Amino acid sequence: MSRRCRFLILTLGAIYTVAAAQEKSDEVRLLQTFFQDAPIATQPYGEGFFQYGTYDNDFSSIDLAVQAALPIAQKIQVGGGVGFRNVSPGAGDGQSGISDVLASARYNIKPGPTSVSVGAFLTLPIGSEALGEGTLEIGSFGSLRHHLPSGVVLTGTAGLELDEVQTLKYNATTQKLESGSGLKSAFLIAGGAIYPTNRGVNLLGELNIRTRGNYILLSGGVDYPLQGGGRLRGGLGIGLDGGAPNFAIRFGYLMGF
Repeated sequence: MSRRCRFLILTLGAIYTVAAAQEKSDEVRLLQTFFQDAPIATQPYGEGFFQYGTYDNDFSSIDLAVQAALPIAQKIQVGGGVGFRNVSPGAGDGQSGISDVLASARYNIKPGPTSVSVGAFLTLPIGSEALGEGTLEIGSFGSLRHHLPSGVVLTGTAGLELDEVQTLKYNATTQKLESGSGLKSAFLIAGGAIYPTNRGVNLLGELNIRTRGNYILLSGGVDYPLQGGGRLRGGLGIGLDGGAPNFAIRFGYLMGF
């Protein structure tokens, strides 16, 4: 076999290996920015998860939620999620109720090895007002994933979020308090890494920062593919500012359809 043929075979083999590794890592979904990510699904998938968190002002929360995604074209996917939440203060009665429904869509404008996507989302305000739900939220984002030769994947997201906020002001003319609502903006900046091990387990590290609400959350997690299909996922989060939970723990199961 000539040197040129050997070089061609090695090159094609390297391309196939990189493509296969990229395809496997694109099946790993981020924990914090599940809906604001770059890969487009090749088949529908869904996840159910449990999450427990504690906060500075002496209350804790339990979330039971489901979220899913559906590819509708080669470069487009839509998704959504809804959950049930229980909030327990240190003293007094707790509150329970359904969350707002989140709907999202993303479009891949550049495929890998540096994949770039843009997208948008909104919440349908059907949730319990006692839990701070029942408000409109809309947002847009751009996300990327960059595959390093070592197999490590770097992720990044930047987004603009607009939240509906209830307002109360005094009208001097009528001498009455008047309620209203308005949209407050916030920026999302997120970064992370996915580290695939030689046993198929993927380690996840993420840092999410929101400019409104003093929200900074650092998390580490594990994504473990099962032989019969599906993936076990779990993570721990540590809040670095008052708006994020002091501590959060999460367990979930993701599967394709």
